[in-house]
Amino acid sequence: MTAHAADKKRLRAHFGLTRIPFSKHLGAAQMYDSQSQRELRFGLEMWLEVKGLALVTGPTGVGKSITLRRFAADLDDNRYAVFNCGSPPATVHGFLRALNRRCGLPMRQHSADLFDAAQKFLVGHEQEHGTHPILILDDAEGLYPDVADALRRLTVYDLDAEDRFSILVSGIESLLQVLELGVLEPLRSRFSFAQALKPFGLEDTRNYIRFHLDLADGDKDLFSDDAVRRVFQASQGRPRGINQLCIGALILAAVHGRDRIDGDFVKNLIATNPLFQHLGAER
Repeated sequence: MTAHAADKKRLRAHFGLTRIPFSKHLGAAQMYDSQSQRELRFGLEMWLEVKGLALVTGPTGVGKSITLRRFAADLDDNRYAVFNCGSPPATVHGFLRALNRRCGLPMRQHSADLFDAAQKFLVGHEQEHGTHPILILDDAEGLYPDVADALRRLTVYDLDAEDRFSILVSGIESLLQVLELGVLEPLRSRFSFAQALKPFGLEDTRNYIRFHLDLADGDKDLFSDDAVRRVFQASQGRPRGINQLCIGALILAAVHGRDRIDGDFVKNLIATNPLFQHLGAER
């Protein structure tokens, strides 16, 4: 057993856990389902009746990626085919190569040939395979205007008679700044659905912490109400920040031989954690 594995075992043993909670490696089916995440997924499901382009935004760490994974995982494979492209490359040629690769198409030397092949594949996919293709571009805040315009041009065919495929673009709020550029007005006007994913409220934060402790067969009341409130305030309700603070609190509590985490303990953690200590004086 490696030293790292032994440390994890000691942490689990201290709190009687069967696994390490607050992990980012949960499958989409195991995600905590907050009100804001449910609203987004339901909105995206309704969007698929309209099809076309959709936009999802929200602050870093709010849970956009796992919510989109849950949305995609819940789709009927007999009706939809999902193509995840991840962070779009910085150049049009790089984006088109990545898109062709994801669609299983042969590489071509020229951008025009890559564009034509990708568009032909996406436009004809439903007729040929019986499933509506959905292209998902997550972490798209680095989208360059030229790449964004190439994305728009992919959707221009047959005089806009119908939407043969759909595109879902997701990123932090800076993505909106890119889309506000005048040259991208034709793309911006094509979005049929746009929604921002909101951070958790206090109640969802409390339920989220209990949810993860329950997955690990731990004491759901290990964090006191005051501790939960302080975690909520410091993390601003963002799941990634909640995970950071809670796992940090578990480690520090185990170091000090504590089996409960109260508000003062979290306050001290915030004051000494370099990622959050700027909040220490406020909490």
